[in-house]
Amino acid sequence: MSKALFRVCAAAFIASLILGLSTSANAQETITLRLSSFVPAKHFMNTRVLEPWIETVEKRSAGKLKIKLYPGSTLGKPQAQYDMAARGVADITWGLLGYTPGRFPLATVMELPFLSPSAEIGSRMAQRLYDKGYLKSEFKDVKLLALGMPPNMDLHVNGKLVKTLEDLKGMKIRTPSAMMGKIIKMWGGVPVPLPAPEIYLSLETGLIDGVFLDPLTLMGVRANEVTQYHTRIGVSAPVFFFAMNQKTWDRLPPEIQKVIDEFSGEYWGADIGGVIADKASLGVLKKLEQAGHAVYSLPHEELQRWQDAAAPAFDEWVKRMEAKGLPGNAVLQEAFRFKTQLVNAR
Repeated sequence: MSKALFRVCAAAFIASLILGLSTSANAQETITLRLSSFVPAKHFMNTRVLEPWIETVEKRSAGKLKIKLYPGSTLGKPQAQYDMAARGVADITWGLLGYTPGRFPLATVMELPFLSPSAEIGSRMAQRLYDKGYLKSEFKDVKLLALGMPPNMDLHVNGKLVKTLEDLKGMKIRTPSAMMGKIIKMWGGVPVPLPAPEIYLSLETGLIDGVFLDPLTLMGVRANEVTQYHTRIGVSAPVFFFAMNQKTWDRLPPEIQKVIDEFSGEYWGADIGGVIADKASLGVLKKLEQAGHAVYSLPHEELQRWQDAAAPAFDEWVKRMEAKGLPGNAVLQEAFRFKTQLVNAR
């Protein structure tokens, strides 16, 4: 063998070794995913829901998966979170369905007034509707990881304590969804749609008189600093989603997919999000009282007036869905069935 040929063969052999080592090293590389959160870093959703979920999934992956959290709308606005997951701007996102009105029509059944008794039960109801197949077509653009709901919303204002329906008349109230906007109108208020990050300044400047928020989000966006009066109403809540980019999901090794699936669904939405949120919200109300805020619970008779005034929302919702060719009544009846099952199981 000539020296020239020997050198060529030797170089090829060394290159194959290097390539083999490189391939082996790449196979051992940790997969890193980006998770987008539109709320501030210290918000309950980040510290008590997303971060514990990340820790659990990373641990169960035995170091093969890392998830980096990007809070505070770093990767995109609140209204863009679903599309960010669909397009791959982020690998995983969470967001409120109410920020894109009309896009998830059947899922809004869970936003009907007083339908969800708590964050835990509401989250289970929403997830089971999806698992039963009623909502799957609405999330076909992504790999849906879970649906969930926060604790029910109360009314928080900075000018006066609202004790009756008449007190709400003419007040400008921030709404998180089209459904809640309709309910506010039924109660005589003026709905103002705003994403959560704009609540503080809008209250401070008087653009709005009050907000419907769950206690945890109230604290998370610091709206407690610009409201003094809190009326306990418990009027359900917006539905939120956890979604992954479908191509990202398809590229994951089966063992990583298995880990993520194991800790998604009701585990993420209800067992982590719902159970913890329901307990934490009670603590928030105590803190508000200790800080000298007025926290008022509507008497049963007055609360019934609010419920009666909002009751037409159910028939209106069914009619809107049926007019679109969607099984509105079937979905609503299934939601009632899940609610009865879950409440009776307590």
